[in-house]
Amino acid sequence: MKPAELPLAASRWFFLGNIVLSAWMYGGTREWSRDAVIWLLLANTGLFLLGLLAKSRLPRIPLLAGLAVVFLLVQGWFMTWNAQRRFIEGARVFVDRIPPLPGWPGFYEAGLVVPSLLLSTGLLGAFSIACDMVQNSLWRKRLWVTLASTGLSLVVLGITQRLTNAPSIFWDLDRNVGQTFFAVFRYHANAGAFINLVLPLITALALKAWLDRGSEGKRVLWTLAALITAAAGFVNVSRAANVVCAILLLGMGIAMGLMQWKSAERKTTISLAGFAIVLTTLAGALAFSFGVEATLKRWDIGLWKNTPQEDGRYQAYEVIVKNSLPSAGILGFGPGTFETIFDIHRHKSGSSLKGRWDKAHSDALQTPMEWGWAGASAWFAIMGGAIFCGIRQSLHKEAEGRRLLSGACAFSLAGVTLHALVDFPLQIASLQLYSITIAGIAWGLKSPKRLKSSKNELAERPIPDSLVNRIPRTPNDPQ
Repeated sequence: MKPAELPLAASRWFFLGNIVLSAWMYGGTREWSRDAVIWLLLANTGLFLLGLLAKSRLPRIPLLAGLAVVFLLVQGWFMTWNAQRRFIEGARVFVDRIPPLPGWPGFYEAGLVVPSLLLSTGLLGAFSIACDMVQNSLWRKRLWVTLASTGLSLVVLGITQRLTNAPSIFWDLDRNVGQTFFAVFRYHANAGAFINLVLPLITALALKAWLDRGSEGKRVLWTLAALITAAAGFVNVSRAANVVCAILLLGMGIAMGLMQWKSAERKTTISLAGFAIVLTTLAGALAFSFGVEATLKRWDIGLWKNTPQEDGRYQAYEVIVKNSLPSAGILGFGPGTFETIFDIHRHKSGSSLKGRWDKAHSDALQTPMEWGWAGASAWFAIMGGAIFCGIRQSLHKEAEGRRLLSGACAFSLAGVTLHALVDFPLQIASLQLYSITIAGIAWGLKSPKRLKSSKNELAERPIPDSLVNRIPRTPNDPQ
């Protein structure tokens, strides 16, 4: 390896390590672990930029995604620098300040915004790394396997806790984390969102192993992994996550059936539709063997009456829609300001809602409130555009691995987006990192025209049979 290539390679290995650490450090749900994720991602981004500088090139990101990244960084840091108010913690009030550029837009208060903005900067750096990284076939495989393997490890931990009736996380038995924890997550909905993010990636690896020749060991490993992960999606007691998991399994089953129908002329080693049916059936059987009673109990309660938490959510949504969003305008109050701004608006509106609300329990409402409609649109361009790219790329005549990975990314992001309508998976550091990484993969697989002739991409393209037959052979060539 040339010296100029070392920083970029180091940043990629660093990134794989960050994916593992962000998940295992309580998913970034503890304050210290969230801070660790922030600084690790910022350091990773800095090393990545150094690697690009050493190679004298820009990151390989499609234009639309790159513009969205630049817009979010400029909006966030300029409006933080030009903050309009200062928050007095003791009195819990905002006071006006003279911004550096009076008359120009600015967030409410810089102190509340900076920690969340640092995380957003690191996440956008992670997106850029992933997008650039997957355009190399070797690093694409490493990233795919790292995401899937880390997800599987947490799923196995959660299932083991359930089978052993553990009262808490194994190494945290002296702390009360409630009755619905799973793996390293205290909140079951966050665990469910994590499971649904990695399920399509693991399933795609299983399917790829069945389609590849000489992959018997991988077939066993990833098929079992897909079964256990699908079962965990129902063992976890989050009803929203259960619904999303069911939708993902149904969607992937339909997609597999369509893939086989479109490639009926090809000889494959497995019936894709049959694979989907067997996977779903065995996953259901495993879910019951792992203990699905707690999930069924929550569904039984939910079908008959709303819980106080759900009633509270409806009241919170009403305050946000009627008061907070109209005041947020096109540029928002700033990331990290939700709790403080929401408290002000619920008191002004005379809402009877009690308790602490540091999350909106709907990322679809919290994001435009904090980033404004302009910033929310930029985030949607990244996430929604990744879903579109994943679907489109999976329909192209590419190498099977690229098609399967593209489709898996689309399913993963569609699942977390659906869940984000009624909860806050995209406010959790590890889930944010996994989501933005998967989005980067989908965008990176879009293959900009200037990269289509690269050595790695040419090596992956299947040679048409019509051309193979025209290749001259010597007597020693294998037939």
